[in-house]
Amino acid sequence: MGLQDRDYYREPAFGSQTAGSTHSVIFYLIVTNVIVWVLDFMFLQGRLTQLFALRTVDFVHPTQWYRFLTYGFCHSADVWHILGNMFSLYFLGRSVESRYGGREFLIFYLFAVVLGGIYWSGTNYWALANAQEQLSQMEFIRGSLASVVGASGAVSAVTILFALNFPRVTVLIWGLIPMPAFLLGILIVVMDLAGARNQETNIAHSVHLAGAAFAVLYYVLRIRFCSVFGYGRPKVRRWEEPFRRPREKYEQQYDRGFDYEDDYEDDSYGYAPASKTAEELRLEEENRRLEEEVDRLLKKISQSGMQSLTPQELERLRNASQRFRNRR
Repeated sequence: MGLQDRDYYREPAFGSQTAGSTHSVIFYLIVTNVIVWVLDFMFLQGRLTQLFALRTVDFVHPTQWYRFLTYGFCHSADVWHILGNMFSLYFLGRSVESRYGGREFLIFYLFAVVLGGIYWSGTNYWALANAQEQLSQMEFIRGSLASVVGASGAVSAVTILFALNFPRVTVLIWGLIPMPAFLLGILIVVMDLAGARNQETNIAHSVHLAGAAFAVLYYVLRIRFCSVFGYGRPKVRRWEEPFRRPREKYEQQYDRGFDYEDDYEDDSYGYAPASKTAEELRLEEENRRLEEEVDRLLKKISQSGMQSLTPQELERLRNASQRFRNRR
């Protein structure tokens, strides 16, 4: 896939805070892809691509199934192929990684690579087997050894997931034409559907479509791999929440001591949390009573002024304020 096949977006105010750092999963994915490409075409004359590319015949050879993953880290010798994929991954993937977390994003990305490879190899092998009687031996061998490389399927999955999560964000196609992200997602799917009907193209549109379908299922079914595997953060960052509520109300809640869990939505999907200990229950009850006491004192101040508080009530208010600051 060339650079002309990918798009870029104008970052919103809630853009990633970590995806540009060296601790970002996207950073490591891009570095890995670039290193493989440089080694392959500057030093090894394409031998890595021969070893790791996914072929049609690999679908029925279990010893070659490692290629379902490795093909996603190889690219063609055309520099625009890798540049287009990596730029799209960087510009569109940062907010997705920030929303879901690095570990969840990595698993999602790798699943998209594998599923796209399985779909491409399986459908190609099935079509080749059905047409075997009409093909010569050389044509059948050539079809069996047809190969695919590139991260385009996974990047398509990331792009569609971005469009689903941030549909109203303005995307700049080719850095020039503004378009809502949801419209970009629709346009990409339509173009891949049209391209899949054209047998003359050398772009694996079926891999793109598999990635897009996986992203839709992931979003609609609310799949979370970290919850399934029992680790990772169980909540998804709700970036748009501060912009939905009035700023004054949001800041007021922050100043009262609410912690950052208020900015997350529960994403555990039925996985029961561990039972709370007696100490945790005691602290919860103590915090509840403290908040009730603070509300009562603040109401008294609003009605009669600060001078209406007794020395004991002033001391309780100071202690509560310090405790809220420590919690925050």
